[in-house]
Order: sequence, then C-alpha cells, then structure tokens
Amino acid sequence: MLIISKEKNRDYYDGVAGTVGIDKTIIYKREIKEFTKNEIPSPFKHTGSNYYIKQIPSFLRLGGYSIKKEHKKIYEGYSYFIIGFCGKLYIGWRFYINNNNLNKKLSSIILYDFNQIKELLDYKQAWCGNLEDHAKNVLDYDALELFRKFNTPVFIYDHDYDRKISISGWYENPRFIINPVLNDYEFYRVFDTFQTFQEIQMFLGGVLGNHEKKIIEVADKYKIEQHGFDKWSFRKEKGFK
Repeated sequence: MLIISKEKNRDYYDGVAGTVGIDKTIIYKREIKEFTKNEIPSPFKHTGSNYYIKQIPSFLRLGGYSIKKEHKKIYEGYSYFIIGFCGKLYIGWRFYINNNNLNKKLSSIILYDFNQIKELLDYKQAWCGNLEDHAKNVLDYDALELFRKFNTPVFIYDHDYDRKISISGWYENPRFIINPVLNDYEFYRVFDTFQTFQEIQMFLGGVLGNHEKKIIEVADKYKIEQHGFDKWSFRKEKGFK
C-alpha cells in the first residue's frame, strides 16, 4: 500500500511499508477532513434536546455519567470518542486528570477496555440508562455505508475534540474527522503497527476497491479474435468462390 499524506500527519503504522514493501496498486490518499458540529453526519449528529434523553441515540449517550466517588480525586471528568476502522466501530474513553486548577493545561489518559470504564463510572444511572447497553448498540452498528460514503478506511467522532484546559461544568466540542491521525488516540492499544497497516490495505483493496488497475496492452490480432473474428473473417479462404 502506498500512503500519500503530509509529513506532519504521519501515523504510527506508516513505517510498515518500508519493511514489507510498497504495493503501488493500492493507494491510501490520507487527507484529513474535519466536519464541524453542524456538518456531522448521522448517527453522530445531535438533533434533539438533552431534556428528552431517551430520544437521543446511543452514539450520543456515552457521556454524562458520574465518576465514582473514590476516583473523583484523580479524575475531574471524562469524554469519549468513536473510531470507525475498516468496517467496524471502536469506543475510546479519555479521562481528564484532576489538577485542582482551572484554566491550566490538562493531562489525560486514554482507555479502550470497558471493564476499566465500569470500575471508574457509575454506569447504571436512571436518567441516562445503562452505559453498557449504549456501548453495545454502538459496537453492533453496521457502519459500512459511512465508510463507503466518505471513501475512507478510518474516521472518528470525537465528542470533546481538542480540549486542553480544565474547566468547570459540562463541556463538549463534537467533531467528525475523516482520516484522523490514529496515534493521537493511541489506537495502537487496539491494533499494533502491522495489524493496522494490513487491515487498512485489505479494506482499501477489497471493500472500497481503491486500487490502480494495471492496463495490459493486447496485440491487435488478439483483440480481433476476442470479438469472434479470425484471419479468414475479412477474406475468402482458398477453394471457395
């Protein structure tokens, strides 16, 4: 697979091509495109009111749960993101470390293991429902149409994009991104470098069909025969009038 991308957008799996070779018939034009809140595609787009929480799709109900008391001294809050990767969806969670000082640079950790999430969050809340059910609805969703619509092997819905400082109260800055830098989301915790490269290559070449077709030149005499003609089709054979 040949990856075409800007140097500043290099990702953790890019070096694999140098070890396994580059198949130039499969090309990944990895151009990052961001969609603002109003441009976010369904089912990530919020169209209702938070007041009617039960009408909000599972994709937007992964936030809003309380951190358990015993963990509040360590974490001041959390957000989530959903990564579309080669036909499937994966949920990541970003927990912000409590520095007890607003408007200061914020540090965080990223988790993908839902068992860890259940240890940190009060994931069964009456007004939000069962977080485990919402997560299952997201993971079971058939997102293939989205991959084909945007002609990409990778996209992300980040519910709290680019948050860098501590703030009080509820915060969200949703963003939908095509071809994001997976390293920014520590996706190597889910797929290592070789797996990521191979999955993308297979998805591009198979499902999306993003490969260059080799043009084979065929001699004229073979082209004629392929259309049902032979050397006698345009002249009389000897012995016939």
